[in-house]
Amino acid sequence: MDEQCFEQVVSRFEQYLQIIGKNTPGQSLGLLIHDNNETVAKRHTEMMKKFHQQGTLWTKIEKIVETPLFVDSQLTGMIQIADLCSYALRVYLEKNRFELFDLIFQRADRKEGVVVGVRHFASFICTCKICSAHRRAGSPLSSIPE
Repeated sequence: MDEQCFEQVVSRFEQYLQIIGKNTPGQSLGLLIHDNNETVAKRHTEMMKKFHQQGTLWTKIEKIVETPLFVDSQLTGMIQIADLCSYALRVYLEKNRFELFDLIFQRADRKEGVVVGVRHFASFICTCKICSAHRRAGSPLSSIPE
């Protein structure tokens, strides 16, 4: 599951960089920065090498530079912010606490009005804010109330 999640994050980030690259002059490149964990670092570095050679299931990797940078989260504010965002998602989904979630969810990447930057892999009838915002308007499940 960890590898599939990493592949989806890499793919979404690559697609995001491709989209913003069309709207900004010059080359838009990105770097993945990851909390340091020796076991994960080795596996994700190998996966990124493969993605650069073969692409992911969804896209070629052209805008993400090299391999992830691994840093100590206690020393890096941006990793702490990512941890806070992850916490907000978790407490929303597990405990229906939405105070922090609502603050970050409004910033989620969207494509043609559909939230693509945050996903909840649940049953097709899930009515949480994430699943509802991911469904296209007009789909059979888009009218299910929250």
